[in-house]
Amino acid sequence: MRRYPGKMLTAGLALAAAALVSNGVFAAADSGKKDFMENCASCHGTDGKGHGEALYVIPGVNPPDLTTLSKNNGGVFPAQRVFQSIDGRSGIPSHGRFDMPFWGTTFQREGAEFTPASEAEVKARITAIVNYIKTIQQK
Repeated sequence: MRRYPGKMLTAGLALAAAALVSNGVFAAADSGKKDFMENCASCHGTDGKGHGEALYVIPGVNPPDLTTLSKNNGGVFPAQRVFQSIDGRSGIPSHGRFDMPFWGTTFQREGAEFTPASEAEVKARITAIVNYIKTIQQK
């Protein structure tokens, strides 16, 4: 009987990847990018560098380059600060709140706003966006 360890390993890895996708590990990363593209890219640009199309439509909009957050923070990605800035409800004095939507309220489940379930969904969505922004940091 012949053995094909390479093929078995490949098949095993494919099954493991499928399990991760079905469990939402990769889906969460994709959802963060999807939410970013749908809700953030108009101002921050699809590359996150702050050159979105809204710059030419909304006067006075000056979104930051999101790819330099780690670089400008001593090489450490400021995840909590980014989360709070996206959420918008904790009042970050240096971030002009009229320059950016309050996604923490916008993402609420309609008809169930501010319930524990809706808040959990908002937190998951914002966390996914934060995780996506972390992936676009300059090295």
